[in-house]
Amino acid sequence: MISSSKSASPIVHAPPPIQPDQEWANALTHGVAAAIWTGLAIWLVVEAFAIEVGLAIACAAYGASVIGTFVCSTLSHTFLQRPLLDHLRAWDQAMIYLMIIGTYTPITYQYAAPEQRTVLLTLMWTAAIAGFVNKAILRHRIHSISTWSYLALGWLPAIPLIGRVPMGLAIAMFAGGVTYSVGVIFLMNDRKFPYLHAVWHLFVITASIVHLAGIAWYVLFPEGHGLES
Repeated sequence: MISSSKSASPIVHAPPPIQPDQEWANALTHGVAAAIWTGLAIWLVVEAFAIEVGLAIACAAYGASVIGTFVCSTLSHTFLQRPLLDHLRAWDQAMIYLMIIGTYTPITYQYAAPEQRTVLLTLMWTAAIAGFVNKAILRHRIHSISTWSYLALGWLPAIPLIGRVPMGLAIAMFAGGVTYSVGVIFLMNDRKFPYLHAVWHLFVITASIVHLAGIAWYVLFPEGHGLES
């Protein structure tokens, strides 16, 4: 731990790279995902804009949070020299808060009770931004209690949406959430066996695509399923 100023919070060093010869897999998986998601996000926003400006903004926040997460992850597995590595790892982990709530944003915008929508979105984004700022800017804490806070933030916002979203969307969101949660097992053991961190990345990518499919199917085109938009 190093600190040169009493007014600044200490930066907690990220653990050393798993192994330098494995980092290429970690960078490649999320680098490719970032490129693919850029195209998907553009398509998502264009389709949403044709429906409603507010929905387009919600989808833009969603797409930007996912792309930002994959980009920060890619950079954190590409540049391995300290102190840059420490900052990139902090941003990598901090972006996950935004990605989680970003994913909920178009769903909440479309399906939350009108009188609750603004309150829910405000609370969700306040929690996500607080997590981001604490992780990336104030404390730079690497691998502290983040895993459990990610899981809590990932599941709690679903509670007020129970009974309001279509069953198909609920199944897609649940399936994506389970995929993330199972992937956490590999994340928490990525020091024990080679390439487990890259496997965790693949779980993240898979979950993000499952969520995207549900959002595209039930948020952008609800009329195709006998639902009111």
